[in-house]
Amino acid sequence: MARILVVDDEESVNLLLCDALALAGHQTLSARHGLEAIRLAREESVDLILLDVNMPGADGYEVLERIRERGISTPVIFLTARQESEDTKRGFTLGADDFVRKPFRLEEVVLRVAAVLRR
Repeated sequence: MARILVVDDEESVNLLLCDALALAGHQTLSARHGLEAIRLAREESVDLILLDVNMPGADGYEVLERIRERGISTPVIFLTARQESEDTKRGFTLGADDFVRKPFRLEEVVLRVAAVLRR
């Protein structure tokens, strides 16, 4: 069982992901905006972060950059509706481990989480 921080400003998406991951045997923490995600990443011990790119305030890229600056090396999977290759390049350059495109299938998210956790 892994502890996973789910960060998405859309409440329904956040709850859906938390429920799917709980059914897969994981414990979840939830954040609805970037600053809360940064705080939880600093204060809580998590094994993986599912991080939405498009959020008000601090977007996913800024969140990842700030937690990496603090020496937090927790694996990160970005959730994004963006399709541009520059967005993917930026995420990987900042230290993302994977990307899941929205709309997504829950089964794919759970499988990608398992794959990253195996590394």
